[in-house]
Amino acid sequence: MGNNPANDLSVGASARDLLSASSYTTVNIQIEYSPGMQLQQGSINNLVAFLQTFLNKPGGINITQTQVGSLNKSQISVNDALLFEQSNRTVYTSGNSIGIFILVADADYSTPGVGGVAYLNTSVVILEKTVQSNSGGIGQANRVNVESGVLEHEFGHLLGLVNNGTPMVVPHEDEAHKPHCNNKNCLMYYEIETSGLMNGLNSGIPTLDANCFNDLRANGGK
Repeated sequence: MGNNPANDLSVGASARDLLSASSYTTVNIQIEYSPGMQLQQGSINNLVAFLQTFLNKPGGINITQTQVGSLNKSQISVNDALLFEQSNRTVYTSGNSIGIFILVADADYSTPGVGGVAYLNTSVVILEKTVQSNSGGIGQANRVNVESGVLEHEFGHLLGLVNNGTPMVVPHEDEAHKPHCNNKNCLMYYEIETSGLMNGLNSGIPTLDANCFNDLRANGGK
C-alpha cells in the first residue's frame, strides 16, 4: 500500500508494541488536518494524558500537527483516507519509535454519523466535519469532549480493544458490535464513535472500564 511495512498491518496488530517498552520506547504521532478542521488544544492534551496513563513509553509521546489540503469530498471511505495517507504521511515506525498517523478530515464518513475510524495498526481518520456538526451548539456536548471521546476511542482500537489484538482477561466483548466493550459506560462502548452518543458526552468523557484497563495492563500497558 505504499506505507512502511510496520505501519501496514491490521488494526490492533501493534497493540503490544504501543503498550509496552520492549520494542519501542517513544511514540511519534503525526496529525494532519484539513483547513478549518484543527483539533482543539484541550483535545490534544486529553489524548496525551490518556496515552500517558496506559502506555509504557519512557522516551515520551510526541505530537506534530500540520495543515494539509482538503479531501475535496463530502463523504469519504477508508480507502479515501488510506490514499490520502499514502500521499502525505511522513512519520513512520523506525528504530525505537513507533509512528501513528491521524487524519482530521473535512468530510463525513460513508456511513452517516461516524466520528472516527481506526483503519490500520497505526492509522486513524477523524471525521471532523461530523464531529463539529455534533458539538458546540445548543443542547450539544462541547467540542473538546466530543473530539477527545472519539480520539481516545479510536486509539483504544489501536491498542487492541476489545479482543482485537489485546486478549481479554475476562470476557466482555459486545458480541453484537465487535470489537467493542459490553459496558455502556465504558469508552469502548460502540456508540461512543457515533453521533448517536456524542450528545451524551455533555457530562464528560467516558473512561475505560476495569475490564478494558486490565486487558491493557496484561498486554504490556501500565
